[in-house]
Amino acid sequence: MRYFSILLISLFILTSAAHGQNLTSAYEYSQRGMTRFEKNDLDGAIADFTKVIEMNGQDLEFCYYFRGMAHYRKGNPDQAIVDLSNAIAIKADPRFYDDRGNLLARQGELDRAIADLNKAIEIAPQYAKAYGDRGIVRLIRGEDTNAELDFRKCFELDSALESQFRAAANKVKLRAVSTYAHEKPSDVEVIKFSWTEAPSTVLIPPSSAAVPVSTTPVSATGLRVLADPNAKDAGPVGRDPSSMPATGASTASTRSVIEYKFTASIRNTGSKTIVAVRWAYLFEPKDSNHEVLAYLFMARTNIKPGKEKTLNDSVIPKGSTKMPHKQNQALFNERIAILGLGYADGSLWESSGAVGSQQNTR
Repeated sequence: MRYFSILLISLFILTSAAHGQNLTSAYEYSQRGMTRFEKNDLDGAIADFTKVIEMNGQDLEFCYYFRGMAHYRKGNPDQAIVDLSNAIAIKADPRFYDDRGNLLARQGELDRAIADLNKAIEIAPQYAKAYGDRGIVRLIRGEDTNAELDFRKCFELDSALESQFRAAANKVKLRAVSTYAHEKPSDVEVIKFSWTEAPSTVLIPPSSAAVPVSTTPVSATGLRVLADPNAKDAGPVGRDPSSMPATGASTASTRSVIEYKFTASIRNTGSKTIVAVRWAYLFEPKDSNHEVLAYLFMARTNIKPGKEKTLNDSVIPKGSTKMPHKQNQALFNERIAILGLGYADGSLWESSGAVGSQQNTR
């Protein structure tokens, strides 16, 4: 969806008129400002857009906007927010609200960020990116269900944005797990835990036209697994079994894969029966050269007070998803984090920063 008018496009078309001569008009300064902005000459762009503003040139909202973006690229978010606010005061453009909302979110002002993103969507209900950006902010706020609704709307409007926002969402979730997973419930003790990697076989559905499938791995319980926040969809890598017709002429086959199996033995030290456990297996790097790996699982169980149970789950990775390897095991500290518990009496315990507390299995 385009939010720049023909007038704006003509204003910022790069021409040779702004080069190699003394500038006299606001129009010429705006042209050169755009040239400098696109060449990442940020100081030059700021100077030119400032000159246009001082000369009270045309389309000042865009001069404020691009000057704000130049300030942001220079690492001056506060000044960027001021300039975007000036742009919004002149014209209520959804892109201005969307970008200011993102800047506010980066500054930790989540309520103001949501207000701006709501306004962008109100002005332009078909603006896909605003839904994705709002989904990220809602995820940071722990509003997982609403975040997923925003992501679905974003991808419905523009499917090309899915890889970008899924990767960003995974980064948010990984940070949340790493930050908050040190909180422990009082009535569960982790006795031991381990993981293995071993050859396995998976069923390959009958051959047919390839369709895109997500490279995000799925655990045996059906939950999407967090691992590589930068992993991108690999495109047509095979046929999604859920899309298979009821009958087919071809015969299914199998292929060899590496399956990762995770186990955690826990003891119920409380007074209530535990019927569900949301847990994570974490690999935390010993240095800054590696990133946290986190694998999240949900287990339906029945652990009476004083009893022990071993939780088991597994992951078959897809695409470029990062998985642990025995040869670099010494580079990480491993631990189990209990993120949520469900009890037989219907009560719940959740880590204050646990992610996915409202997320449905998919």
